[in-house]
Amino acid sequence: MPKLIIIAIGLVFACIGYRKAWYPTWALLFNVLISVYVSIMTAPQIVDKIPDIRNYLDNYSYAAFVLIAAACFFALLQLLSFRFFTGVYVVSLPKILNSAGAAALGFLTGTIVAGFLLFLIAITPLSDYSAVKFFAQGGQAPDRANGVVLSSCNVVHDISLQPDPLAIDSQMEKILTNWRRPLTEKHSESPVTSEPNKAKVTE
Repeated sequence: MPKLIIIAIGLVFACIGYRKAWYPTWALLFNVLISVYVSIMTAPQIVDKIPDIRNYLDNYSYAAFVLIAAACFFALLQLLSFRFFTGVYVVSLPKILNSAGAAALGFLTGTIVAGFLLFLIAITPLSDYSAVKFFAQGGQAPDRANGVVLSSCNVVHDISLQPDPLAIDSQMEKILTNWRRPLTEKHSESPVTSEPNKAKVTE
């Protein structure tokens, strides 16, 4: 089931890529990769440094801020790329690239988007519901989603020549381990009230 979901969303994006041609689809893929990478690397840090976020969003904190960060960066990158590149320059390429090549890029973009969305569901309490577990088929969905996100981030990490080759692995491990709010932290925030002193009964 998770594989079918990823393939289905990939096919939708393949159709979009086929209509857009190769150059705009390549820009779309690039913007998606950057948005996923930046959101994974920055959003959890923001949540950890602002405790009030956990108070309001609880176990949805990581997923919500990763999604918000990715959406904001993607919107900004799409606007900039259209303003200065795809909306200005017309790149003449062979027909095969503008059809099959664009569809292939679109399919790749769709698989990344699908994996990213499944990953966000996996790091929320929604993953505990029976319906979600049915679609996950014994944990396959989280594993596939984690693999898609990890591979996507590693591509950007390697291209950007970051010094720490294991930064993505450690960040993913941190997200998967810490997205649930510790029970001790919840208990520590609830006010501890002592039982009122009972009046002594005097005879």
